Order: sequence, then structure tokens, then C-alpha cells
Amino acid sequence: MKGFSFQSAGFLQFLLSICLFSHFLVSCHEDRDKIIAEKVAERLEEYRKKKMDNCRQNLYEKAEKLVDSLLLEEAKEALQDSLSKMKPFKPLQPPDVLPIDSEEVKPIFQGSGSGG
Repeated sequence: MKGFSFQSAGFLQFLLSICLFSHFLVSCHEDRDKIIAEKVAERLEEYRKKKMDNCRQNLYEKAEKLVDSLLLEEAKEALQDSLSKMKPFKPLQPPDVLPIDSEEVKPIFQGSGSGG
């Protein structure tokens, strides 16, 4: 049996393949962590943007309701004001009418009422 030698081509090839494989694993691991960090940052940014859009939409809806109610109240007030201006004035009460005949009313026929 021959002596074991580090100079053999098979051993160097094996050692080289192990070095390359370990380098590949380390670089893949680093790339993988970098890719994961980038994806997390992207998703976080998307979440923030979506949350901001939702908040902005809710704010717009609340502001729209407030403005609509203010405009409606203003229109109602203007309508009430214009209707009260169109109302005719109340006429003055006419003076009391004096009676034409101020004599006391007397019966036409004098009698006890037994017919005849």
C-alpha cells in the first residue's frame, strides 16, 4: 500500500470542492439574509403606505360629512331667512263699527200671546 500523500490530485480536488461548497453556503446565507431584509423592508413600506391611505380616506370622509352638514345648515338658514322676508305684513285691525240704530228693540205686537 502506498503512503498517504496530500499531494494527490483527488485529495486536492476534494479539498477544493469543500472550500467552494462552504464559500457558496456562506455567500448564499448572506445573500438570503440580505434578500429577506429587503423583502421585509418592502412589505413594511407597503403596510405603512396602505395604512396612510386608509387614514387619509377616513379623514376625507369625515371632512366631507362635516362640510356637507355645514353647507346644508347654511342653505336651510338662508331658505328660512328668505321665506320670512317673503311673508306678507300683518294688516292693522280695523276700527270698531258703530251700530246704525241704537234704540232698544221692542216687540211688534203687544199682547199676552193667545192667538186670534
